[in-house]
Amino acid sequence: MSSDITPWRERALHDSTLWEDFNALCDFGGRLAGGGGDSLAVDWAVARLRDAMGSRGDVRRLEIPFPGWSLSRASLASEAHPDRRWRCMPLLRSASTGPQGLVAPVVDLGAGRPDDFSRMANQLGGAIALVEHEYPFSPDHVHRRRKYDAARAAGAAGFLIANPWPGGGLMSGSSGRAPDAPGIPAAYVDARTGSQLRELINAGAPDVRLTLVGEEERNATAGIAIAELRGGRDDWIVISAHIDGHPLAESALDNASGTAVAIAAARALAAHVGSDTASLRIALFNAEEWALAGSAHYLDSLSTEARSQIRLNINLDTVAGDETLTALTSGFPALEPFLRACAAQAGLDLGVWLPLMPNSDHANFAKQGIPALRLVAGFDRPQSRVRAILSGDDRRELAKPEELVQALALTGEIAERALRSSTESLRALADLGTLAGKHEGQERISSLNVGGPSAERPPLA
Repeated sequence: MSSDITPWRERALHDSTLWEDFNALCDFGGRLAGGGGDSLAVDWAVARLRDAMGSRGDVRRLEIPFPGWSLSRASLASEAHPDRRWRCMPLLRSASTGPQGLVAPVVDLGAGRPDDFSRMANQLGGAIALVEHEYPFSPDHVHRRRKYDAARAAGAAGFLIANPWPGGGLMSGSSGRAPDAPGIPAAYVDARTGSQLRELINAGAPDVRLTLVGEEERNATAGIAIAELRGGRDDWIVISAHIDGHPLAESALDNASGTAVAIAAARALAAHVGSDTASLRIALFNAEEWALAGSAHYLDSLSTEARSQIRLNINLDTVAGDETLTALTSGFPALEPFLRACAAQAGLDLGVWLPLMPNSDHANFAKQGIPALRLVAGFDRPQSRVRAILSGDDRRELAKPEELVQALALTGEIAERALRSSTESLRALADLGTLAGKHEGQERISSLNVGGPSAERPPLA
């Protein structure tokens, strides 16, 4: 082994089961929460964590409630040309149209940015808004849920979001609608359907019949896996990932990649937790794709004291699909120098993005004032393989073993340094620093109301 390979990179290279675990997770399919595959994957993960942590570890499967919903019918057709029918994928928890469907004109808002809604405001009342999906990991990204909210606010009767990439297929995502809350019928369409709908609009035949019928599942539950190794102090370092996904493919990048790395991190770090370190917790959440419901419930279930003992959350979500890694640091500026030192020690380049992006489970930790970061591949690289997430293309072939290796090496370096840091040093990571840091950090966290059931602007998973 070359002497220029850092210890954590070397350990990651020698983890022969990392890639096997990734493929095993993909074998469970898309792992939609409540769909069955997620439950089987959680049982598998519990067994893997027990193997990783040995007799010292406390590994548990917990059941958490989440706002379940199931689809009965979904169709989309032209009124002027009944033979023109298209597939659509309702957003999770979409409002229903009723059995006869919604007949309304489609209004093309292009990308669906705020100025697009302003420009077309007088045409949206009672219509179906058509917008485009955007690459989710970029500084100027407008999330589909913000577009959905804008359509509702403008009086639209329905909402369609198209895959923007030529040849792109159907996608899946959450509407964010709370149980029994008002909303509008909403669905994804593929790139070809988006183009054909625009052709009908330009030809003066914009009316379509959108039929979406779904049902609330009021007693839905999902399993999560929690594994703990106690050190000498009640300071907890939490490595998290979400095990659930979407039904269209294998949810490989999002998030078999992060889950496999989290399990490998447990295996690698177990020997580094002792009487002179903080304690380690691995949390494999579920229902992340349902507005981060699993991590929100778990954190709310902890006592105030238990939450206050969490010093750092390292959230692994979509850590493959590109050779670059970025840490989204949730508005905590003190994390950047800490993380850059870890990346340098691991011999890796790391991007850092400070403003809170409430697009994974780290956001619920940040809401509690806990320093939290999300490691993500392909930030601001819309041509990367990462753009396949949420779609039928999110399959194992898009990941590369070396991408999982570098994510594991960096995660191990960050976690080990945190485990060996003093309580005072860990507390310092929560320092919001300058006025600018406070503005980007806690004030944004508070205004977003991340993860709570009464959130005015719910999280953006």
